[in-house]
Amino acid sequence: MPFGLKNAGATYQRLVNKIFRDLSGNKLEVYIDDMLAKTESGEQLTNDLKVIMNTLRKHQMRLNPAKCAFGMEAGKFLGFMITQRGVEANPEKCRAVLEMTSPKNLKDIQKLTGRLTALSRFLGASAQKAIPFFKLMKKGTPFKWETECEEAFQHFKRVLAEPPILAKPQTGETLYLYLSITEEALAAALIREDEKKEQKPVYFISKVLQDAETRYSRLEKLAFALLTASRRLRQYFQAHPVTVRTDQAVKQVLQKPDLAGRMLAWSIELSQFQIKFEPQNAIKAQVLTDFIAEMTPVKLTPEPWKLHVDGSSNSTHGGAGIILENQNGITIEQSVRYEFPVSNNQAEYEALLEGLTLAREVGAKALEVNTDSQVVSSQINGSYQTRDPLLQQYLTKVNKLKEGFESITIQHVPRERNDRADLLSKLASTKPGHGNKSLIQEVIRSPSVSTTVNAHLTSSNRESWTHPILQYLLDGTLPPDPKEGKRIKREAANYTIVAGQLYKRGFSQPLLKCVEHGDTEYILREIHEGCCGHHVGGKTLAQKIIRAGYFWPTIIRDSIQLVKSCDKC
Repeated sequence: MPFGLKNAGATYQRLVNKIFRDLSGNKLEVYIDDMLAKTESGEQLTNDLKVIMNTLRKHQMRLNPAKCAFGMEAGKFLGFMITQRGVEANPEKCRAVLEMTSPKNLKDIQKLTGRLTALSRFLGASAQKAIPFFKLMKKGTPFKWETECEEAFQHFKRVLAEPPILAKPQTGETLYLYLSITEEALAAALIREDEKKEQKPVYFISKVLQDAETRYSRLEKLAFALLTASRRLRQYFQAHPVTVRTDQAVKQVLQKPDLAGRMLAWSIELSQFQIKFEPQNAIKAQVLTDFIAEMTPVKLTPEPWKLHVDGSSNSTHGGAGIILENQNGITIEQSVRYEFPVSNNQAEYEALLEGLTLAREVGAKALEVNTDSQVVSSQINGSYQTRDPLLQQYLTKVNKLKEGFESITIQHVPRERNDRADLLSKLASTKPGHGNKSLIQEVIRSPSVSTTVNAHLTSSNRESWTHPILQYLLDGTLPPDPKEGKRIKREAANYTIVAGQLYKRGFSQPLLKCVEHGDTEYILREIHEGCCGHHVGGKTLAQKIIRAGYFWPTIIRDSIQLVKSCDKC
């Protein structure tokens, strides 16, 4: 078959693959007309060569003696130097770059970038460093060799003066992938670790981002870097488990059940490989240290994000609307439906927690939160006290999430400035979310905090009148005295525990909050002589306290005693 035809190379490759199918990958590597017999000992090499020669003779194929070399400990194959240490850069290709002078015209730039591309697997951040060259090659750009270009040129010369040696991975071993991104490029380094935990590079890849790709968020760029690495290094990803070492939340974003658009397509494509994620640990290889340093941009101020949250509730369900946006026009909208009863303040806190979690997942560091709930914003900022045990749990969880941001402000805004989030929350609380496919929709079946707050029987209230009743209702424990136990069991039927607080039941009245003796004095004086007090009589004062929703066993006696001791009465 003549080699002038387009499919001649592919046809010949299929032929040699078929001829050497029993030897390929084990004793022999064949790529078109290049053959490499490999072995670990001289005796084994002789036996392998006999098998290879017999196979060639059987199919009437001949070798050119002038192009054959035997018993080599190192040699050139497919443009690279194969040695016992690993894969090394071809000295001739390195010398071609080292001996170049600074480019004088567009043709010289094209020649330089072509030579660097042939050696790109040895250059950690070639795309990032070569950006000045690519800018000069744009159509209509006048050629002007500036200081930035000369610095990049000299950088490549320094790297190629002592190029790294790429290691050969062992069959089935775990490989480790490091990802790095900048505003204009991405890069990845695939490494292996030996028994001594020494890190050795296997392959470097890099890519200049196109115009649309530069507008990806940081997490999207990292996910795109992982996708690019899986495409460029497909043979490694198919033959080895790969562990991605990164401190960013790439795993959480790719495994979210409500992904949409390109992130969903990327997640599906990556799911075919054995990919794990772990935090980035100490870097021990100097080559890898240089790679990270080259791809680390100058520290910039964190990208500001705006978060709008709103919660709503009805008699059976609740909902939350969340809008997260940045200055680049990226907007994420989320509608959350709560399949459990929630109060309005609880729904507002749930919406805020969901919004903070979303902001943390996209890598936001500077966050401005807008909510139309004055209670929630004032409690978080310290203007209001939080007395409700349930809301105290929510406040603690919010403060813990706030620690993950470099700067965060939570402010109250009028409802008209939060109308879109308000609409999303009402949509979630009133209708099942099946219509809008472009909106991230989520259903949460349990609250973020425990709604059954335990009533703690501490030593401070052990002598309180509520202690034996709480003990019986919580643990079923009764006093040792049988008569007292029978009385407590009878009394406990009139009480219940709601959110960790003891309440007294009534036939014709709402639940009354049971008050400890330490708080009765304040309640009595506030109702008797406070801003709305009229210095009423003892029994009338007791009735007013009960109507206000409080109860303790000696309420009438204490009311009469207070009225007697009042100077104005």
